[in-house]
Amino acid sequence: SVPMQIEGMVRNEGNFAAGSVITPSMMRSGGYKVSQSHGRYLDAVLRGRCFVGGTAATGVAPGTSIGTTTAFSLFNPAGSGVNLAILKVTMGYVSGTLGAGVIHLLGNTNPAAAATTGTAITAVNCLTGGGYAAQGKPLTTGTVAATPTVMRPFCSLQASLASTAVEPWQIWEEVDGEFIVAPGCTISLHGTTAAGSTPLVVYGCTWEELP
Repeated sequence: SVPMQIEGMVRNEGNFAAGSVITPSMMRSGGYKVSQSHGRYLDAVLRGRCFVGGTAATGVAPGTSIGTTTAFSLFNPAGSGVNLAILKVTMGYVSGTLGAGVIHLLGNTNPAAAATTGTAITAVNCLTGGGYAAQGKPLTTGTVAATPTVMRPFCSLQASLASTAVEPWQIWEEVDGEFIVAPGCTISLHGTTAAGSTPLVVYGCTWEELP
C-alpha cells in the first residue's frame, strides 16, 4: 500500500473569505499549527448539550463519612439515552466552622441498582434560553442505593471558620471528561471530615450529555 501524503503550507496568516478552501497551516519546523480559537466548551454549549447544577445558596453540610447519603449527586436515570461527561466540579464556603478532611468524588457504578433520590436541583442549560432539557438529575442530600466507591479526592479542607483570616476562595477542577456517568449510575461529591460546627458549603457541577 502507498502511504497517504498530507500536505500543508507555511504562510503568513490572513483573513479568508467564507467558503474558501485552504491547505492546513504549518510551522517552519514541519509541525501543523493548532490554536484554540474559542473557549473549550463552546461547540458543546452551542449544540445545547452542556448543563450546570449546584446546591442551594444556603448551602449543605459537606459530609463527615461515606455512606448512602450524599451532599451532592448527579444521577443519570436508566433509559436516559445519554452519557454524562463531567466537565467541571466546584465547591464554595458558606458559613460555620469547617472540619479538616477530604472531599471525594464518589461513584455508584451499578446500572441495575435502585435510582438515586434526593432534593432535586434545577439543571440549567449552558446555552441560556435554548438547547435541550437535561436528562441528568442533580440532587442535594441524595440517597444512593449502596455505599459509593471512592474514585479519587477532589480537594482537602482545613479546620477554619468565617473569622479566619484568608482570602476569598472557591475550589474548582476541570474534570474535562475524565469521568462519564452511564445510564443508571451516579457521581457524587461528599466529604470525610471532622464534624466542625454547622459547616455549610455549596457544590456545583457542569456536564455534557452525549447521545
